[in-house]
Amino acid sequence: ARSISTSTRNPDVMTTDPEIYRKEVVQSASKRSVVFLHNSYYHFLYLSEALRKRGWDAISVSLEATDGNNAFFYHGEDVNLYTPDRQIFQDRIARFVAGVPRRFRMVHFAGDGMMAVDPRNQDAGPRREVIPWEFLEWKRAGVKIGYSVSGCTDGISSDSFYEWSLHSCDKCSLRQRAEICSPMRNLAWGHKREMVCDLIATEMLPALDYSFGPRCYREPLTMGCDASVWHPELDIPEKYRGVRKGSDEILIYHGVGNYFDPHYGGARDYKGTRAVKAAVDKLAAEGWPVRLLFVHDVPSSEVRYIQVQADIVVDQLNFGRYGANGRECMMLGRPVVGRIIRSEPQGVPMLQSLGECPIVDATEDSIEVVLRDLVMNPAKRLALGQACREYAVKWHSSDALAERYEAVYDWIMEGKTPADAPVFSTTADMQ
Repeated sequence: ARSISTSTRNPDVMTTDPEIYRKEVVQSASKRSVVFLHNSYYHFLYLSEALRKRGWDAISVSLEATDGNNAFFYHGEDVNLYTPDRQIFQDRIARFVAGVPRRFRMVHFAGDGMMAVDPRNQDAGPRREVIPWEFLEWKRAGVKIGYSVSGCTDGISSDSFYEWSLHSCDKCSLRQRAEICSPMRNLAWGHKREMVCDLIATEMLPALDYSFGPRCYREPLTMGCDASVWHPELDIPEKYRGVRKGSDEILIYHGVGNYFDPHYGGARDYKGTRAVKAAVDKLAAEGWPVRLLFVHDVPSSEVRYIQVQADIVVDQLNFGRYGANGRECMMLGRPVVGRIIRSEPQGVPMLQSLGECPIVDATEDSIEVVLRDLVMNPAKRLALGQACREYAVKWHSSDALAERYEAVYDWIMEGKTPADAPVFSTTADMQ
């Protein structure tokens, strides 16, 4: 498996030299092109790389300091425009905004409230009222705008999600914090993105409110893993070896990325961590050689070395869908357990990806029974891990997503509606 590079390229790649732009115009007319704006964990970095392998002009661009608050979750980017010098930063932003229409036919961004290049123009208030002048300028120039959602608050009313998820929000530390999650805030952003975006990648979120509309493509499209970076046969660095203390030990992994973030603290326990710990303790008391690997605040680029050594992974027990941890561990060939609600509201057909998903469904009430079954059946764990790897490669590998993204891109460039696009789950489906 290949190593991760977090280096970035020279920001002057977005030069304003007219001769270079004339070359870029000729190039863009004959090939597909997209700039991914703002980091979406590591998703855009690997997707842009996979698209370039398919002949695209594709880059990922960040405006955050490489040692900023969110760097913990990133693996780098192709271009970083950030500099602490405000004047130089403003100049880079201006050149970038002006240069995009000359080179790219699409801008695809991520981040709730981040419909802006200049960080000063991003939405901070719950009404999401900032006018996205830079994006409107791009649209006037004929550039398509794409967006990838960031979670259950992204275009979905907290009331709607509360009902669909069987009241799981009662266990969320963000509940009743209107500045972070409220019907007005969530729907205001949903309305804004629908007014501007040509494509909204809802990444398997339930078909609720603004995550179910004509501009939404709902199967996996941009959030995935490089299958060689997250590989079952990882070469584990010395500092992460020796996790297993005995040859017969069964390691159960459970991770919380923001465990010590004050935003997520308190009595509520959305991932069901307490239930996971109690279940493992009960199994150990019964004499099973189990041990919990409770991992938090390990950099995204390194946590895979711990994940790959687990025998069982428990993702989350309340949300109803899976996220980055579930994708990563499936790609690593680990058997994954988590709360999966496959049904959609109001009779909307089930997503094809969810219909094929091998994650073992469990709640806080059933986790002990589910874990006991897997602990007692090593052959079942092996088969489930293999199924998880195959599923992740098909639905979430950066190469598979690049193929799917290309098909959806062509679809909308022909003036068609994203919601009407075929699933595009395999190469055969696209032919």
